[in-house]
Amino acid sequence: NLSSARTEQAVNRIIGSLCVVTVREGETNWGILTSNISQASFTPPCIMLSISQEQKGELFKEIGKSFVVNILKEGRNVRCYFDPRFAVSCESFAELETQTANNHCLILTEALAHLECTVEQTIALEGKWLIYATVNQGDLLETTGVTAIVH
Repeated sequence: NLSSARTEQAVNRIIGSLCVVTVREGETNWGILTSNISQASFTPPCIMLSISQEQKGELFKEIGKSFVVNILKEGRNVRCYFDPRFAVSCESFAELETQTANNHCLILTEALAHLECTVEQTIALEGKWLIYATVNQGDLLETTGVTAIVH
């Protein structure tokens, strides 16, 4: 089906990519710039990510918590609105075009692709949270372009 094909195409963009993970806590949207994400399984599509305590990793400790992985496109300035060391809240989104995903988290419309995810399992490590999540839905926002990576 077309929806699962688009999700698979979006998941394929994640390897080694620079992403902004968005999560909603109450009425506040948070954004976390990271490249610590990898594909964990194919069926169902799952990912593994590592979020530091400084980046508010505790936002993801609840099983069932929803979030969006926005896979950035090389050459865009989206990353300058986010600090790789800390999670940032609403003021970073004021300058960016966004839309609300089905899971109520933000999609950055300048991203190359996005994945709507649900936390399945978490592991607290020293200074970090390791999060295993199912990809419920995803889409390519642009069919051309190179995925941004950390240089």
